[in-house]
Amino acid sequence: MFVKQMVMFVLLSFPFFGNAQIGDIINRDRDREVVSKPTRSTSTIDLNRLARSITYGMPSEATKSKAIFNWIAANIAYDHSLHTNKKLQREIYTSETNVVQEALERKKALCGGYAMFFRDLCAEVGIKAEIVHGYTKLHNGQTRTSNKVNHTWNAVKIAGQWQLLDITWAKSHSQDFRPNLFWYHTAPTDFIKTHYPQNKKWTFLKNPMSLDQFDRPVLSQ
Repeated sequence: MFVKQMVMFVLLSFPFFGNAQIGDIINRDRDREVVSKPTRSTSTIDLNRLARSITYGMPSEATKSKAIFNWIAANIAYDHSLHTNKKLQREIYTSETNVVQEALERKKALCGGYAMFFRDLCAEVGIKAEIVHGYTKLHNGQTRTSNKVNHTWNAVKIAGQWQLLDITWAKSHSQDFRPNLFWYHTAPTDFIKTHYPQNKKWTFLKNPMSLDQFDRPVLSQ
């Protein structure tokens, strides 16, 4: 019952969709008239030092992963200006390195920035995390109107087992200003109700539903 209520809440209220998602921006041809900032190295802000500071004294991959998840959720705001500003998108989305650097400096990111930042911080403390691009249900539960991916999240390997998480959604449904941990290590059978990866291997389900099935509108009861 809780899962059903949570899914319906997400479908009715989630606000973060649009043309500024990672699948539409990275590696696209840029407008030559826009002068973009050069790609910079993340060495200007030491990711290794930050990752080790966040996870200091933590004994396991599980505690370190959760600490990184919570730190990003608490310190990196959703970047509403980047969501709608195409010039700013072209300046920031020149490379994954630059996206992470900008998130660190501006303390703001979109879903792709959250996912890259989480992956890179995990890597600094020896945890394997991947970026997953895919589709999410629209805010009203209706089907997609484009074949382009509209969201990005993470998979992280903890003690040999892959887990799913979505920092963006955890922030958008925060509880008392704390991230909603329903979206941290979410059960794959629950995650697929709202998230469908481009590559079905990231569902971590033996027989996942098809994308057509995922696209079917959710009918309230």
